[in-house]
Amino acid sequence: MRGSTRVARAGWVMLAFLVWSASGHAATARIAGIDVAAAEAAARAAVREVFGADAEVVLGASVLTLAPGAGALVVAVPEPASRTGGPVRFVLYGDLDHTQRIGRLTTRVDVRVAHVRARARIGARVRPQPAELETVRDDIGRQPLAPLPALDLVTTATTRKSLWPGEVITQVALVLPALVTSGQEVVTVARVGGLEVRGRAIAAQSGQFGDSVIVVNPDSRRRLRARVTGEALVEVALGS
Repeated sequence: MRGSTRVARAGWVMLAFLVWSASGHAATARIAGIDVAAAEAAARAAVREVFGADAEVVLGASVLTLAPGAGALVVAVPEPASRTGGPVRFVLYGDLDHTQRIGRLTTRVDVRVAHVRARARIGARVRPQPAELETVRDDIGRQPLAPLPALDLVTTATTRKSLWPGEVITQVALVLPALVTSGQEVVTVARVGGLEVRGRAIAAQSGQFGDSVIVVNPDSRRRLRARVTGEALVEVALGS
């Protein structure tokens, strides 16, 4: 028990360092001299944050608008209800707290990534069976800009509507089980570049796959925002 406590505390120490690095030293990640290429790079990073680092993101017909005296670009944030396979508007910010709005980028977004599709018609209000599903890596077409559930998650969910052969299975089509419940101990994951650090926290909110929840460091009582990525598993948003 003491060994696992030391490991968890070590993870939180490293996580705290990464959060401090991401927020206190955000200038190292800024993109100076904003142009269309720089804004597109930030937009691609935002899309890959949703669909995964291995997602192929193709942008086109980009239009960049900057505020007078715009400073360095830190992050691009897609507007709510955005969809792939068409134009998406990204708000550009000069800080991680999303308070320094410096412009916007409107660009077509197409995404190619591994995802689950229906092999045959699947009825509504049923649990999909593995034989009815397939995982393919292809263009996902026009879909909500939200994480796509993996095969193991789809087979634990219930369909909200009928699914048709070849249909990309999204969160909208499913009733997902709660993967994190309030008061539960969860594993936290923080990533910076190729570095991954794991720790433990207590969930302050319940959530399904892809939901944003608050988790609390059991030692420092610091609250952090995280995204539910699996059963008792969350990814911490650096800078939160």
